[in-house]
Amino acid sequence: MLLGGGNGAAAGTRPSDAGGALKRCWLRPFATLDVMACEVINVDGGVFVLWGRPTHVGLDRVVERVEQVASATGGPIVFVARVPQAAPAPDGAVRTHLNQLMPRFARLCSSYHAVLEGGGFMSAIKRAIMAGLFQFGFRSGTFFVHESDRSVLSKTDGIDRARAQALLALAAAKGLLTAGPPRDSLGPR
Repeated sequence: MLLGGGNGAAAGTRPSDAGGALKRCWLRPFATLDVMACEVINVDGGVFVLWGRPTHVGLDRVVERVEQVASATGGPIVFVARVPQAAPAPDGAVRTHLNQLMPRFARLCSSYHAVLEGGGFMSAIKRAIMAGLFQFGFRSGTFFVHESDRSVLSKTDGIDRARAQALLALAAAKGLLTAGPPRDSLGPR
């Protein structure tokens, strides 16, 4: 990235030091700048999140959106979180923050659907562990763990089903049901 100007070098090229004093400054791109840990969309009464690398900031942003949508709706909402198989697990500090947020979050959801993608034994174990961990924080019949988004509607009814249908249709239209995890940093990997 070039900043400054004036020595006649073309943009994007290294300026020469013909006069002994460079008039441009070379900076390295930030390799760990948190840009987007998740993609968040909503409809009336529902929020969908496509997770990349979970972060403290990302969790806060999701809870704020859920609070806004629940407030605008006038009550609890449908929440769908899609975690592609390639998405990294949260680190210990982020898991701790998630545990702190869950009571606040659980009050806002009439139906919570975690879509942990992937086949095979390890993916099934991850879904079982997640289901066991979060069952205690939610009212009975509100927290569900799925292998794919196709099974979400089978666990909803009434207004929640209509909201989930609208939410999944919007996510599909935006390519969020088939996309990989969002990139969460700039620069080389």
